Amino acid sequence: MAEINETEKLNNETEPVPETSEEKTSEEKTSEEKTSEVKTPEEKTPVKKKRRKMLHIQIALITVIPIIIMGVLFVFIGMYSLHKNAVYEMFNCLKGNCILIADHFSSFKGGFHMDSGELYCGDKPMGEEYYYLENIKKAYGSEISIFFGNNRVMTTLTDETGDPLLGTMLADSRIVSNVFRGNIYSTEKNTIRGERYLCVYVPLYNKDQVVGMVGSAISLKSFYRANLDMNIVIVLLTLLTAVVTFIMIGVLSKKIVRRLTKISDYMEELVTYQTADQDMDDSVFRRNDEIAELGEHSLRAGQSIKMLMGTDPLTTLYNRRAARQRLKEMWEVSHKDFTVFTIVIGDLDHFKKINDEYGHDMGDTVLAGISAILKKHAVDNGGFASRWGGEEFLLGFDLARDETCDIIKELSKDIKRQAFFTKNHKAVHMSMTFGVASFTGQENIDAVINQADENLYKGKNQGRDCIVS
Repeated sequence: MAEINETEKLNNETEPVPETSEEKTSEEKTSEEKTSEVKTPEEKTPVKKKRRKMLHIQIALITVIPIIIMGVLFVFIGMYSLHKNAVYEMFNCLKGNCILIADHFSSFKGGFHMDSGELYCGDKPMGEEYYYLENIKKAYGSEISIFFGNNRVMTTLTDETGDPLLGTMLADSRIVSNVFRGNIYSTEKNTIRGERYLCVYVPLYNKDQVVGMVGSAISLKSFYRANLDMNIVIVLLTLLTAVVTFIMIGVLSKKIVRRLTKISDYMEELVTYQTADQDMDDSVFRRNDEIAELGEHSLRAGQSIKMLMGTDPLTTLYNRRAARQRLKEMWEVSHKDFTVFTIVIGDLDHFKKINDEYGHDMGDTVLAGISAILKKHAVDNGGFASRWGGEEFLLGFDLARDETCDIIKELSKDIKRQAFFTKNHKAVHMSMTFGVASFTGQENIDAVINQADENLYKGKNQGRDCIVS
């Protein structure tokens, strides 16, 4: 930014030694005439104000525009992320409703069939189950429909007159074909009664054969209304942040604004691109004041965010993203130096039973304890350990397959020796199944991961608690 500097001309004239008090030279007269032509401070004030205003405008244009763009991005990214997460959670809820209802209807003995426009299971008319469907609707707020084939034979949906919306057919062949192949189908583009709905469809089985569907739906209008408050909060928080920033820019001096802008650039880079690799500008730390302290806090926040972005919070192991970065680095070294590295994917055996019998707190304790063992063996042997997902872990070693398998054997023994105690002081022991695969010079990373994963599932099918390479 070009700075506007006002330079005042100072006439440093040497005072002549008066020869006589009565003499006045022509030069002195000329000097007095020139002095009388110089503008007074009062006359300069409008010019100074204009220049100061122009300077503030330049500073505002340089600093405010990026902040506005960042604010708009925050709003759109926040709303987009909120919508995606909300849709995902709603689909899970609708799917749970459908599975619950499908299991309920599939529990009846006899075959499903239609008689006089009503659905029967054996000799039992399913019309008696309307009360059950209405209770599900009240509990979860979603509309429920039962389809025999693709014909809606039971539903909580009503038409304009309040009558059940029966006898209508699901015309979308993609939904019907997918569900009748035994798949669960989710869509946010289904139209019912001229209104868009979020819908999930689950197969309805009769003696291991799909005979119909269970559908659960919620209108997009209701869905958006439920999420409106969070969108308003996102907009208000963004506006509040922008207003506070504008006030700070207007009050602080040019140098302070310049230093704060450096910090803002750092934080913008950090938040927008989710990376903490950039450096803070040295000008932020030239003075030992609050702004320098803010810069130090920002640097520490960046380092913390970088650590959090690469670490699983429960186990303190690398997360999947950081593990992929480490594998990429190992692949590059191996590809360059013609060396090998080995990937191990391990999965805890019967971990679901721990959660079901002893609760998720016990499950978290087991995951943390197992992770500590994995990390110790990996680090002691020059490798790394990561939580790949759920109770599945990935380890990487700059070693050949045989050496890695020897390490995993010892690791497996330590895991089985480790005891975890329930609230009732009952000792629980765990085991793991491992799949091992090595990079030998030609494969890409995904190919090695897939091979290790395949070996893991071979081990699962062979009875678990083994190492397959």
